[in-house]
Amino acid sequence: MGDDLYMLATTLALISLAVAITALILAIRSSKRTAGTGSEMLVAETGQGGFEKAQGIKELPVRRVNALAEAAVILGAEALVLFDNQGLVVETYNMAEEHGARAAASLAELINVLKGLGFPTRAIMFKDGSVSLIVELGRVGDVTPYCLVMGGPRLITDMEYAREILQGYVEGIIRGR
Repeated sequence: MGDDLYMLATTLALISLAVAITALILAIRSSKRTAGTGSEMLVAETGQGGFEKAQGIKELPVRRVNALAEAAVILGAEALVLFDNQGLVVETYNMAEEHGARAAASLAELINVLKGLGFPTRAIMFKDGSVSLIVELGRVGDVTPYCLVMGGPRLITDMEYAREILQGYVEGIIRGR
């Protein structure tokens, strides 16, 4: 009886995950592809709330950061999860480690599905009142690091700027500062 209940719960959990991934893929497919200066980005708008980029900022200064918390402040993020292409968490800011691990595993799977479908994964943005970015950073050996950046209206959505800030932090970790 206990094994049957466990199998039913596992099956329902897997079906829920498949439905969620399918809904996300459909939302991304119907979203606009934006073309920038050589970089591609997927934008999935899941709500009716509009989002406008902060006005008045012409060019953002790039600087090196020494801590993920400092990167969060610079980007206006509420939480950050730095993870690799296998879904292993490197570091989190303002998020419980176990929640970061679950998010990283799910997002790595999503990124692999999107790559398999031919979608760009260099930068992915989800907007529904709050904003979430998945930023692909430069390869480090055999690993491609990613960062999930979550925030509200204060979040800087300039993907190249976010990539430069986070890449600088990752390079600092590697150099052992």
